[in-house]
Amino acid sequence: MPTSSSIAAIDPGLPSDPIVRPKVIWKTRQIALDINDRELYVKLTIKELVAYVVFFVIFFTSCSSLYSYETFVVNREISSLFVEPTFSTYSDNDYDVSLKFDDIITMSHFWQYFHSVLCDKLYEIPTGVEKENGTELLYENKFLFRPRVRQVRVEEGHCAIRNQFKGLFQDCYVPYDTKYEDKTSFGPKKGTPWVHSDGSKTQGVFYQGEIASYGPGGFYFDFPKNKIDAKTKISDLEHDTWLNRGTRAVFVDFAIYNCNINVVCAVKLVFEFPASGGIVSSSSFRTVKLYRYAVADSVLTLIGMLAAVGFIIYFTVEEVFEIMYFKKDYIYVFWNYIDFSIVALGWWAIGVALMILFKERSLSGSSPKSAIAKTVTNRMSVEFLVARHENLVTLTAYLFFFVCVKVIKYTDLNRSMTIVYLSVGRCFKIVAGYLVIMVFVVSAFATLGYFAFGAQVKGFSTMYDSVLSSLRILMRDFDYRTLQDADAWFTTFFFVFFTCVVIFVLLTMLVAIVFHAYFDVDVEQSLEGRQPYVSDKVSAFVDRIIAKIGFNKWAEKRRSDRLKDELDRRITYQDVYKTLKRCGFTNSEVEKILNKYGIEPQKTVHEDEARQMFRDVLKNDQELSNKDIEDNTGGSDIKWLIKRVDLLENALDDVHKKCDIVIARLDAIRVKLPSNYAEQNLKDNPS
Repeated sequence: MPTSSSIAAIDPGLPSDPIVRPKVIWKTRQIALDINDRELYVKLTIKELVAYVVFFVIFFTSCSSLYSYETFVVNREISSLFVEPTFSTYSDNDYDVSLKFDDIITMSHFWQYFHSVLCDKLYEIPTGVEKENGTELLYENKFLFRPRVRQVRVEEGHCAIRNQFKGLFQDCYVPYDTKYEDKTSFGPKKGTPWVHSDGSKTQGVFYQGEIASYGPGGFYFDFPKNKIDAKTKISDLEHDTWLNRGTRAVFVDFAIYNCNINVVCAVKLVFEFPASGGIVSSSSFRTVKLYRYAVADSVLTLIGMLAAVGFIIYFTVEEVFEIMYFKKDYIYVFWNYIDFSIVALGWWAIGVALMILFKERSLSGSSPKSAIAKTVTNRMSVEFLVARHENLVTLTAYLFFFVCVKVIKYTDLNRSMTIVYLSVGRCFKIVAGYLVIMVFVVSAFATLGYFAFGAQVKGFSTMYDSVLSSLRILMRDFDYRTLQDADAWFTTFFFVFFTCVVIFVLLTMLVAIVFHAYFDVDVEQSLEGRQPYVSDKVSAFVDRIIAKIGFNKWAEKRRSDRLKDELDRRITYQDVYKTLKRCGFTNSEVEKILNKYGIEPQKTVHEDEARQMFRDVLKNDQELSNKDIEDNTGGSDIKWLIKRVDLLENALDDVHKKCDIVIARLDAIRVKLPSNYAEQNLKDNPS
């Protein structure tokens, strides 16, 4: 017997009382779907698909120029100068140790890096080429201003020490916080390295480090013009203990400009001094390309961007009409969120581009010298310039992601692709519920790994890193040896349990959910009548084009082949068997039905015959459905399905009536034409 769940899987449901919708002058694909007009839906799908393909090509070709491979080359070369070089230092046993930037963990390493690497690389070019506005780097890049070193400190005290340990400490320094920042002068108390300066003087910015978020103020000094003075300055600061227990972070900031490729690179080397001791080093190399027209290097690219803006306006108008039509029901359609995201991100990116156009017009001019002069006057302008360009590139990346996702919206071009498209929508809610379970399970294992390995393994040192490591295990990307060194027995238990629960159970459930939805949609499409698709309209259009250019026989052959395929659509015995089983019939009932209609395992049956068989089976089961109604075991669903079948038959009768009218009209026209009309027409127009 068919169950209520199987019936619901076969048919999406008949609409209840019709919802009164307002009239709109601009119909979209979604509106045509709501009014259940298949012909209009196909026409609007073709229209929107063509417009979207044009937008996609223009957007990709024009906005992809915001990123340049040259920026990667500059980043790589500059980072290789300051992060990759090794320098020598001596251990406690007087052994020569080679370290890199990321290996710095003590103050002696810090000062040795400044002496051996930073000074050497900053002053690599001979001093004879120095000018008032800076020196050169790698012979092709000019410093926009002198490199600046800034330190932030915290006040002494503010620590909560237990009574039994107070005798062990004479002073203490808390982790960095703006309310504990030390702004008092120290050391010689003369000059900017020893006297605190606010953000307007240091021209620094707020920075989110790996340990804390730091303000723009602090104690700073600029590198001198030549290498000898720079090394002397560093030696004096080291001798006078410029760094002590109150130091929490040191920033090295400078920016370079390459006029050959019109690229600006803002460099920030960060040394954080956590309250637990040691040094955590990090670096930031932010490179952006300046353009002649603010965001475009050529007139053609600028025209393409303006065309993309025009499409954003077009999509905005479409969304406005859909909101006016659907009102509160607008939020219940998934693709509306994708459309709205594209519109919102598009206008956001346009706003950032306009900001760059109006605020950095002089920097993006054709004269590199004027751009350099304008930038050197203010260090913060470089930070804001780079930040705005990075925001524009990031917004464009997100926008391109949603633009690519929206392509799936137009994939219901034929029956096969429509089944896949509808399957995704059918299983969306179930997958969403599945993902909730998945999130809780992965979070549980991430928390377990955080408490078990957090003190010894960097991948589980924070809750955020622990979640990322758990997701990497799903992709089979993990460092088993490191975890095994931390705790061999628990690591084995963790991985075996994680693999069994998450991979073997949950991921298998996901595959089953998707397959279940696909089969439901396939059965539903089999029971539904033939409906037009986008591919039909496209094929007919191609046939007309082929006929117009003189290939009439080829066009006729294409039409006859499609008609033959349509009339000879057959399904196998296994497909009929699975469909009946999906409807809820038992094995014995399925065998009786197949024997009754003479469907044998080695034979195939025409699709129309199979569809009619399904309708007859469901209608002949009416007596049993009435019994189910009395027993209150889902009879309402059977009755509902019978009503659906009646509607389908009525629709089929309407189609037959229309076909009869068309045939009658053709016969009337044929009677009125002369008997030799075809021969005369062939002589007048042989093509």
